[in-house]
Amino acid sequence: MSPATRKWIEIALTAAGALLLVHLVRRVGLAVLWTDIANFGPWFLVTGAVAGGWLWLQAAAWWLVQTRVCPDARLLPLWRAKIISDGLNFVLPSAGVGGDAMRPFLAQAHVPLSQGIPAVVVDKTIEFAASVVFLAPVLLLGLLTIPLPKAIAVAAVISLVTTAIGIGLLIAALRNGMTGLLLGAARLVPGVRGAIARRQQWLATMDGNFVRLRAAGARATLVPLALHVLARIAGALEVLVAMAVLGAPVTLVQALFICAVVTVGNTVFFLLPGQWGVAESVHVVVVQSLGYPPAIGLSLAVLRRLRRLLFVALALALYAAAGRPPAPAAEAHAIH
Repeated sequence: MSPATRKWIEIALTAAGALLLVHLVRRVGLAVLWTDIANFGPWFLVTGAVAGGWLWLQAAAWWLVQTRVCPDARLLPLWRAKIISDGLNFVLPSAGVGGDAMRPFLAQAHVPLSQGIPAVVVDKTIEFAASVVFLAPVLLLGLLTIPLPKAIAVAAVISLVTTAIGIGLLIAALRNGMTGLLLGAARLVPGVRGAIARRQQWLATMDGNFVRLRAAGARATLVPLALHVLARIAGALEVLVAMAVLGAPVTLVQALFICAVVTVGNTVFFLLPGQWGVAESVHVVVVQSLGYPPAIGLSLAVLRRLRRLLFVALALALYAAAGRPPAPAAEAHAIH
């Protein structure tokens, strides 16, 4: 598929999502939606703090992995890079990994790429595993206790299978190293083998860091895994607060289930940038299943989207404030 064709598909999908969102707003009523947003007011600060908290938990997990190969890595720059990458994940049609691919480059002033890339691959693998740890029991409990359309159950299975495939691909990257992956790509893409030859020493350094991360063993992944699971649970706090302010309180289990189902929808429709219309529809369906009117589901979705857009603006501001990238960190801890 050519880049031009892909671009037109993205535009068509975004337009379809926008039309779906307009339909939902017309169905619920703009006045009702605006009243809910206006009443939320200062609670945006609370949900913003919660969002910053779960991004900090994710950055802390990344930092723990990163310090295995770069002991001098600092948490604050990684948190900043995580906020920026999360903003990019929202606007890129890449199943939540497009921004993550930028993380090593966003942090390279503090962490050399030969150490940053392996750490991000390992951290993303752990994050995917944490998604399965979070989603599987929450979805199972919810599907057993809450009446939902069969389409949601099918989408849940697709989401879990997609996540499992992502874990498998990342584990393959860990086992084969970047050189192995590039050699495989060289069979399909002309010119890759020459690029490998020109960067052979640098790739060997990076693959050595992959080996160091693998040597840490499964026990070393437990704390980062727990932090990623806690970050998922923290997301439910935003739903608890929003639903309470909207006058439709839910339990923690119900809030977790709402988050899990929305994650499923976003995963299944990852090609749609921002999941416009889809995320709102999923919110409406799952909140209706809890006995609340569609207006509550749409208001919850819009409030969460507004918070997300504020964080996208923060991400862009942080990126712009960085200005010209500083000189990359030296390969102080490289393996020779």
